[in-house]
Amino acid sequence: MKFAIVKNGAYPLRDLVADELIDVCLRHGHEISPASNGVQFVLNLTETLSPQSFRRRSQSVFVVSIVEGQDDGRNLQSRCYTTLIRSLSNLLVCAVPANGSSNALDGLPEIHFTTPEAGFYHLPFDAEEVYQRILPIISAHFATDNKFSTDLPERYWVSTPVVDQIKSYGRELDNLKVLPAPFPLREVLAEEDMRHIYKIYGITGASYGNLSARESIPELGEVTFWMTGRGVNKANLSMIGKDVLLVKGFDEDRSAVLVSVPSDFDPKARVSVDAIEHYLIYREFPEVGAIVHVHAWIDDVLCTRQNYPCGTRELAHEVVELLRRTPDPSRAEVGLKNHGLTITGHSLDEIFDRIRHRLRREVHMFA
Repeated sequence: MKFAIVKNGAYPLRDLVADELIDVCLRHGHEISPASNGVQFVLNLTETLSPQSFRRRSQSVFVVSIVEGQDDGRNLQSRCYTTLIRSLSNLLVCAVPANGSSNALDGLPEIHFTTPEAGFYHLPFDAEEVYQRILPIISAHFATDNKFSTDLPERYWVSTPVVDQIKSYGRELDNLKVLPAPFPLREVLAEEDMRHIYKIYGITGASYGNLSARESIPELGEVTFWMTGRGVNKANLSMIGKDVLLVKGFDEDRSAVLVSVPSDFDPKARVSVDAIEHYLIYREFPEVGAIVHVHAWIDDVLCTRQNYPCGTRELAHEVVELLRRTPDPSRAEVGLKNHGLTITGHSLDEIFDRIRHRLRREVHMFA
């Protein structure tokens, strides 16, 4: 893969970590190239106080930002996540001096990783280990485009019992305190950056968790299900065609989710980035009637091996394979590394009866 290096300022620890990581990338056969020359990923050497962003031309270019910081407890996680958002990155790598040393180059630094899914974990610096955590992200393939058709039958324009259940259980997730508040993008991003994010990712906000439930609409396809929208507050769902959308298939050639909407749909609406994962689950396991994704944890679950980004084919296929390994894929919980859970059931009622007293709010994080 080709990659570019973008740098602003000079920070001794950051630059040391970046130099060693670049050497590892070159040893693995990657090639340094100008950013305009069809690169697959960018190493963005920036800072936490005023991070620069790399304006990629498409979501197929992955941005890994590298910064230097100080570990001052919970503030580090918040600062790293804000820097991730402000730098428009797929992953943030923050180098922290060893044992709180005042000398940035004294001893082996600690590397903290931050993902858009609110993953936050760390390990002692080893350039090869850092590369292995980056590789699944820079080599992944997004499947988050939406292809809209205004062919939703009129009888589904206002609501259905299935959609009413999705709205109700969105509120319950909020009551269970496993639905973090939507991240206020507009508080940290300029309007120009917001327009860029919408252009690349089709989102106007960031939120966590999603719900979907199958509803058979034969005239639209063999696999049809309702799913919450991208970036919407799951505790306050209202309109079909805006907050909840009907998925009717997947276009393999365009890598796009097929979405059926009423004529007055919100043109900025997008179905959750996890739609490809939910579509594959419904297609492969006909007895699954509903799926819930939460940033919470249940002990002793099978878990993905890699920290794949949401909305990628790689994550979707690994979740399907994990479900195959469970005793009953139609009633199962699987872990997403440093991220949360995907939970299947025959219905939303059945899922919540099974898991509401078992969820742990804190997601288990590990390197």
